[in-house]
Amino acid sequence: MDEGGRWCEFTALTPPHLVETAAAFLREAAPGGIAVEEPVEPLGPEEGYAVRAGEPVALRAWLPATDLGGVLAQRLRESLAAFPDIELRARPLRERDWAVSWREFFGPVTVGRIAIVPTWIEYAPAAGQLVVRIDPGQAFGTGHHETTRLCLAALQERVRPGMRALDVGAGSGILSIAAARLGAAAVEAFEIDPVAAEAARAACAANGVDGRVTVRGAFPAEVAAPADVAVVNVSARADIAFAEALAAALRPGGRLIASGFLVGDRAQALAAFEARGLTLTGEREERGWALLDLAAGG
Repeated sequence: MDEGGRWCEFTALTPPHLVETAAAFLREAAPGGIAVEEPVEPLGPEEGYAVRAGEPVALRAWLPATDLGGVLAQRLRESLAAFPDIELRARPLRERDWAVSWREFFGPVTVGRIAIVPTWIEYAPAAGQLVVRIDPGQAFGTGHHETTRLCLAALQERVRPGMRALDVGAGSGILSIAAARLGAAAVEAFEIDPVAAEAARAACAANGVDGRVTVRGAFPAEVAAPADVAVVNVSARADIAFAEALAAALRPGGRLIASGFLVGDRAQALAAFEARGLTLTGEREERGWALLDLAAGG
């Protein structure tokens, strides 16, 4: 970063079916993290948003206004040049400007009994509603992405009081916190990005579940005890790579919730899980993204 604290904000306006592709290129250029902004319609002050299906998704990344940032930006442009449907825009930005400006894009999100609420918004939960407070920042997981919502819905069907849970690719910790809110007695969360892992620990503490959620590093790793339910929300490639370790981490009859991939990758992901003895028991889709609900044998 230069002395003026200047950055360049890159926005890739992306058709829904190319979101995963564009996100991979942006993350390669800006490993510190990206923002995924759904096309939304405000419902009213502090009432959240409704997603407009089929419209382009805005993926944002930030690069420092330095020589290195210029090289990374050129690589990003070259990578996206092969996808004419993706429109790439850039604008200069001072560090003090973006510290709070991104907040306007985030409102409460409700998925079943769970409400995901930004920390700066006052929110009165409905009767029986479980609130997860998240401060969107450098970690993925705000409840606005389809795969996060799919996982939140599936967790509500699978988690019961006293269960042990795994969260692989924890990001902001949103799914770990939700599992604890649903009654999980112990949650092991795995996150390879140290910045995201620290954000997840802070979020767990802020939500009062840090006594039940342990945030760890890379997966696979030895787990403390077999899990009743595991959730993995990373990508098709990562989910497939983790398939054997995930199956081994489940108790007999345990459930795996797998997402983070597009419908087009469903068959390949399912084949990898079935090859490890898991059986498909249900699935969900939202705007081209898929979730598989599987059971361990025994």
